[in-house]
Formats: sequence, C-alpha cells, structure tokens
Amino acid sequence: MNNPTWRLFVANIKMTFRDRQSLFWSLLFPLLFLIIFGLFRFDTPQKFNVQFIDEARNDTSRQLIDQLMGLNVFYQKDFGTIDAAREQMKKSELAGIIIIPKEFGTVNPKDQKEPIPFNVIIDGSNQQSQIIVTVVNQFLNDYTLQSTGTPKLFLVRSEGVQGHNIKYLDFIMPGILGMAIMFSSIIGIAVGITRYRERKILKRLVATPINIRSYLISEIGNYLFLAMIQIALIIGVGRFVFHVQVYGSYVWLALTTLVGTIVFLNIGFFVAGQAKTVNTAEAMANAITTPMMFLSGVFFSPDMLPKAVGKIVDFLPLTSLLKILRGISIDGRTPFDYPTALAILGGWIVASFILAWKGFRIRAQ
Repeated sequence: MNNPTWRLFVANIKMTFRDRQSLFWSLLFPLLFLIIFGLFRFDTPQKFNVQFIDEARNDTSRQLIDQLMGLNVFYQKDFGTIDAAREQMKKSELAGIIIIPKEFGTVNPKDQKEPIPFNVIIDGSNQQSQIIVTVVNQFLNDYTLQSTGTPKLFLVRSEGVQGHNIKYLDFIMPGILGMAIMFSSIIGIAVGITRYRERKILKRLVATPINIRSYLISEIGNYLFLAMIQIALIIGVGRFVFHVQVYGSYVWLALTTLVGTIVFLNIGFFVAGQAKTVNTAEAMANAITTPMMFLSGVFFSPDMLPKAVGKIVDFLPLTSLLKILRGISIDGRTPFDYPTALAILGGWIVASFILAWKGFRIRAQ
C-alpha cells in the first residue's frame, strides 16, 4: 500500500519492536499489577495479634488455645506477664489479651451455679479489636454446647486499654512519605540521566576534568536538598491541615527519610546506567517502584501476603524504611529500636551505590 498513513504506521510498529528494552518493560508492567494483587489475600479474614494468659494451665485450657488458633483469626504473641502485654498494647503491638480463668476445665458443669468470668482485654484505640471479643464469646458458646450441652458456662467480659488513638491518616502519612521520595528519586534520576545521554550531554561531561564520581555525588546532593523540601511539605500539610499526629521526633523522621532517599537515588542511577532510551528508563523505573509501593505496605499491610512472599518483601528497602518511619511517627520510637531494618537499609546503601557507580560509569563512557 502506498498510503502515507499506512507507511508511517508500519514504520512506527517496526521502530517500537526494535526497541526491545522498552517493549519488554511496557508489556511486563501491566502484568505486575495482576501478579501483585493476586498475591494479596483480600478474601481472608483479618487476623489479630493476641496473647493468651493461661491461668488454668491444664490440658483442657491448652486444647482451648489450640482450637482458638485453629480459627485462623489470631496471631499468637508472647510478651511475658500481663503487665508487659498491656504495655505492648499501648504501643499497638498487640490487639488483645485473652485470659483463661483458673476454673476452666476444673469445675464440673453440673456443679456450676453461675457462668465463670472469661476476661478479654482489647486495644481500645482500635475499633476492629472488638471483633476479638465477639469471636471468643461465640466460640465459647459453641464450645460449651458441643461438649456439655449447657447453653452458657462462661461470661466474656471485655476491658479496653487505651493506646494512641491512631487514625488512618496517621498510619498512611509515613507510607506516603516513603512512597513520594522513592518515586521522585528513582524516576527522577533514571529519566533525567537517560535524557542527558540521549542529548549527548554525558559525553561532553566525560571529556571535561570532572570525573563520574564527583558528578554522582553532586546529583545525589541536589536530590537530597529537594527531598528535604518534599519531607517538610508532606509533614507540614499532614500536621497542620489534616491534624496527623506524630508521636516521635521530627528530626529522626526527616533523617530516616533522607537515608531512604540515598538508597532510591542509587537505584535510579543504576536504572539510568542500563536504559538506552527515556521510554525504557520510565518503564524500568515504574516496574521497580510500583511493586514496592504495594508490597512494602504503603496502603496494604504486608501481613496479608503469603508467608513465603512476606519474608522476601521484608528485605525490600521501602519495607524497612516504612517500618522505621511508622515506629517513629506512631509509637514514638527511634531508628535504633529497629536494628534489623537499619541493617537492611545499610546493606542497600552499599550495594546500590556500587551498582550505580559501576553501571553508570560504563554507560556514560
């Protein structure tokens, strides 16, 4: 066909398929959404961290704990004494404390004149924790009917421990902070540097006395300065416009975010060192940032992932960053309360800088 429109169409198709990097990432990127959302178990019941205080300490009480855990509603935690468990509940590390009374399994139902108190302590600042009381109450009613035929042997009494009154925005703000610096750092560097390469600016730079290491450091410094402005804006708007509560130090919050920025900038430089075109850089950067945004817990808890996937996700830089940021913001802790997360971020800083330096230097020359 001699139609100019048709010839241009065919030419564009050929050019698209010749850019194999761009084609590969463009086709793979939509599949990432399907894979990521397929990993999350949205159709399973919410699970709560609970501690059992077994005052009965007999075979019947241990059997009860096993059966409650078999409901697939609880994660069992053990912080020791009931006072220690209460303190953890105030820090939002525990949703409920289920106290099994001494009389459980020792009193003959025929001799029992009134229901035995069965105490459940819940996090009063978390409205969802009330589900724990409902589940335990319903289970005990079914348990007594099946085992003794008696309609009600136990009276479930709930008590609320008031921790921080955490709103959804209090939880989401640290996630948005981490997500924002990740996207701006990785995509900004990857696309910007690749555009410089296409315009031959990097070749001119290599011809000057300036070495690649100095250039990398200057670019990182520039983006760190911009990150400080970004951090201040997000925290400021969250605090003064939406009344987001930050229970820890703003200084620690900012410094931790800057550490994460260094990791993401290095990743951005690495992507720039591998991509041949701006379109490829954009696709590669999005293919890295989007999975981390969902898997690392910006919007959804990683606890909803299968255990095997969750263990891998724990080693992503954004996962460790968000764990520390939320600990500072929500629980008033410091980064040193999370040594494992700090070690993971430190490893990412070293590994990503080495990859960025070597990969970028080769591509630039």
